[in-house]
Formats: sequence, C-alpha cells, structure tokens
Amino acid sequence: MRTTRLHDDTGVATPVETMYLLVFCLLSVAFLGFLGRLHATGVQVTNAAQSAARAASQAATPASARVAATGSVSRSPLKRRCVGSPRTVTTWAPSVTGAWQGGSVTVVVSCRVRNQALAGVWAPGTRVVTMRDTQPVDRYRR
Repeated sequence: MRTTRLHDDTGVATPVETMYLLVFCLLSVAFLGFLGRLHATGVQVTNAAQSAARAASQAATPASARVAATGSVSRSPLKRRCVGSPRTVTTWAPSVTGAWQGGSVTVVVSCRVRNQALAGVWAPGTRVVTMRDTQPVDRYRR
C-alpha cells in the first residue's frame, strides 16, 4: 500500500501570481502617466499665470492690466490643453498711497482639463487646475 503525504504539493501557483504582478505593474505605469500629465498641466498653468501677472504689472492702469493678463493667457499654449478657454481673474492691491504704481497685481488662471487627456485612456470627468501669481507694480514706471 502506498501512502500519500498531504504536504508534498507539487502544484504551481506562479502563473497566477505573475498575472497579478503584471496587472499591478500596468496599473502603476498608467497611474504614473496620469500624475506626470497632471504635473505638466500644472506647470503650464503656473507659467501662464506668471506671464499674465508680469504683463499686468507692466500696464499703466488696472483696466489695461486686466486686458494684458487676459491677452497673455490667450496667447499661451494653455488653450490647447484646456476644455474651453482658460479663466483669468485679475485683482490688484493699491500702494500705501492708494495708487496703482507701487501696488501689486495678482492673476489667477484656471484650466478645466479632461481626465481622459491626463490618463491617456478613457476616464470620465474633468478636473480644474488653478494657479496664481502676484507681481509688484513698479512705482517709478511712467
């Protein structure tokens, strides 16, 4: 009579574990791609906000500063990435004397981006990337 040992299992579980590892690696690569594209979008929005604030700080009046900021954002490559056009909000803080010269101007740029464009595959919804920048208005510029 032959005896069988229960602990002497010769079954192979490696293919199942390998498939789990493969799926995990593919999902990790997709997630890292998503984060990279989200970061690249954030960098573009930051650059657009900095350029717009700098253009607004060189304007002669608050009204012309809004026009300069909006024009700077509309000329940026950001409009290819955003759903619709990027939103620009310009505010200014006057100097201690209440004048435009010597104050500061803040530009907030918001861009709505499709998750599908960030993920590289189908993904529902959108997200808003918002950045702000503040620049001083030169007090001696005329």
